[in-house]
This record gives sequence, C-alpha cells and structure tokens, in this order.
Amino acid sequence: MHIEAYKTNVRTKKDASLLVALLQFIISDCIINFDFKNRERILRIETNRDIQEMVYGVFTKQGFYCKKLNP
Repeated sequence: MHIEAYKTNVRTKKDASLLVALLQFIISDCIINFDFKNRERILRIETNRDIQEMVYGVFTKQGFYCKKLNP
C-alpha cells in the first residue's frame, strides 16, 4: 500500500467527515483521514490503486478544492 496526500480547502471537521464518508463509499478498500493540525488541511489516503480522479471528482462535486502533493 502507498499513501497519497492532498492539500485541501476544507475548513470544518463536519465537512471533512462528509467528504471522508463519500470517499469511503466510492473507495471502500482504503484508509482515509484528514490532518487538521496542518494548516493546509491534508487529506491522506492509504491505497493500493490509482484513485486521484475519484478524489478530485468527489471534491469538485461537493464544491471543494484539493491538489495531490508529490511524494
């Protein structure tokens, strides 16, 4: 498994919980969490496959921004 990290504009834990729930519904075979201690509100996803387009799709549809960070 590898970890993908995304910089986001999510401001509240409520919004983060909603996004995590939506992502887990679509990508059920991964581990997802937000780091609110980091001011860039990093989303981390532990996965075995390419999920970038699915993540972008969920964020865009919900009105949020995210950008994949390079390892």
